[in-house]
Amino acid sequence: MAKHKYRVTLEHLSNPKGEISNHSPLQIEVDNHDDIFKIVELMRNRDDLGQNDAAALAIGIKLFGEVMLDNRDNPLFAAFMKDFSRFMKALKAGNSNP
Repeated sequence: MAKHKYRVTLEHLSNPKGEISNHSPLQIEVDNHDDIFKIVELMRNRDDLGQNDAAALAIGIKLFGEVMLDNRDNPLFAAFMKDFSRFMKALKAGNSNP
């Protein structure tokens, strides 16, 4: 299956004390079966999360979910698969309480 290709950049702006970070930006390239920008838009249209939280949740879930799907035979994910599936169904249905 052809996948979307993304470059994700994470910049550490400051620590909890407000001090500027000296970390270099972290950049990774990932593939995903979904258009993450559309998913972020859908999440931002919900009324149960703020705009930043909705985007962070969408991006985090899509990145994590794709790794889990690509490694579904890895025992690391075995105990979590059922709960993740249930959570995703509830999220897609618009439920706040999976």
